[in-house]
Amino acid sequence: MTQTDEKEAFVERVGEFFSRIGHQRGAGRTVGWLLVCDPPHQSADELVQATGQSKASVSIHLRLLTASGLVERIGVSGERRAFYRIRPAAWKNDLSAKLAQITELKQIAESGLAALADSPPHVRDRLERMRDFYGFMERELPAVIDKWLSERT
Repeated sequence: MTQTDEKEAFVERVGEFFSRIGHQRGAGRTVGWLLVCDPPHQSADELVQATGQSKASVSIHLRLLTASGLVERIGVSGERRAFYRIRPAAWKNDLSAKLAQITELKQIAESGLAALADSPPHVRDRLERMRDFYGFMERELPAVIDKWLSERT
């Protein structure tokens, strides 16, 4: 297998992963290519060619990925077109966004428990497990993020 074949397989694997977690496969393919391409920034036209997607699809994926914080749009000196790359803090930002979701899920569980305040323990058990799990993650993940940042600098 050539390096080109391996890159294509990698891009496809990232696309499949994105699809399995409920995102668009093409967005995953775009992220996959931006992780292995050289140079690390690519124009929309280069992404169309590299990923085999339509111009419209790449445009939609870039808007979604930029809004999510994984990808950023940059200018390149001497170029009129925009380029895109994986944000340097993409993975920390992604986990921080998930932390906000975890906090919200814990709050949802708490509101469900409040609604079931007079219910027997076996009815409340599922929500208590949910609240406790997300409460644990909410407490522990910030330290994991901080440790990652301290080891990277």
